[in-house]
Amino acid sequence: MIKIENTTLRVRKIRQSRNGPFAVADLSTEIGEFKVKDQLLDAFDEGEYRATVWVSEIFLAQYVAFGRGVTELRARLHDLQIQEASDLEDMPEQSEPDPIDERKPLRVPAAAEAPAPEPEEAQASDGVSIAALKAKLKSIGKPKGGKPSASKLETAPTPGDELGALFGEELWARIQGREPVKLDPTVDRLTFRKQAELLGKLDYTFKPMEQTFHPVEAVA
Repeated sequence: MIKIENTTLRVRKIRQSRNGPFAVADLSTEIGEFKVKDQLLDAFDEGEYRATVWVSEIFLAQYVAFGRGVTELRARLHDLQIQEASDLEDMPEQSEPDPIDERKPLRVPAAAEAPAPEPEEAQASDGVSIAALKAKLKSIGKPKGGKPSASKLETAPTPGDELGALFGEELWARIQGREPVKLDPTVDRLTFRKQAELLGKLDYTFKPMEQTFHPVEAVA
């Protein structure tokens, strides 16, 4: 483990992946320049961050992307502490392979797949709309006119069922209570991305110095 102070982390958001937006960074330190592609960056907004970092590994990564071989020196972060954040200078979006796909073997599809139709409404997860979920959250703690039967309570799905499974019982309870939420960056990367993306849709904002999501009404 190496602790490096006074580093600069330039985080860029890549949006063309089939797995959803992800982040990569250029790390400038007193011992050299490194690429960082750890999943904890996926919660960050694009920007330039001054930070202290704890590096668990430095290694050469090789992969093929867009028809060419790439070799780069990477740093794997164990943790980081942000001291200052600023906007990144405007620059054209660069193509970058998704780290999720790097370790997967190439395969030839049996047949061309038709593109999926655009959804009419943003979905929080399978069959659950963001609008329905927000309405559900707003209704928490408010009296209701009628009392549903026990059978309806047992069988009727609720907008939060799928998200409760996605976030876990403890985090989902905090989201329902509009409390600050800190995600676990050691979970599956695709799950981490979905969690971060959905928190944004549920009117949470990420505070990089705390690495915690806060409801926008608490930040304003």
